[in-house]
Amino acid sequence: MELVREASEKGLPVVRHPFIHYPEDPEVPGLEYQFMVGTGLMVASVLDPDTDTVEVYLPAGGWVHLWTGERHGSPVRGVYETVPAPIGEPAVFCGEDSAQGIRFREELRCRGLL
Repeated sequence: MELVREASEKGLPVVRHPFIHYPEDPEVPGLEYQFMVGTGLMVASVLDPDTDTVEVYLPAGGWVHLWTGERHGSPVRGVYETVPAPIGEPAVFCGEDSAQGIRFREELRCRGLL
């Protein structure tokens, strides 16, 4: 609901290209199969039906893998990482300090999905 409110007030889409939040990162404009949900969630799509991993670009900063809780990324520069993305557990990362990400992980935990 918070993201829909932001969309109506500021015109930002709920699902957005990472360029909106990382315009200075030279890798970000070339990302074709990644998107963000709000400011806090980064998603890397898996398009090949015969794979259960995906390469994701994580801009500088701390990122937490939604399903495992493992920390990824680098505080000083963006990095590419290959991560597991089996069916039912897409490659989703939340910013280490993201209130959205923290709430989302807690909601999944409450529903028994983590």
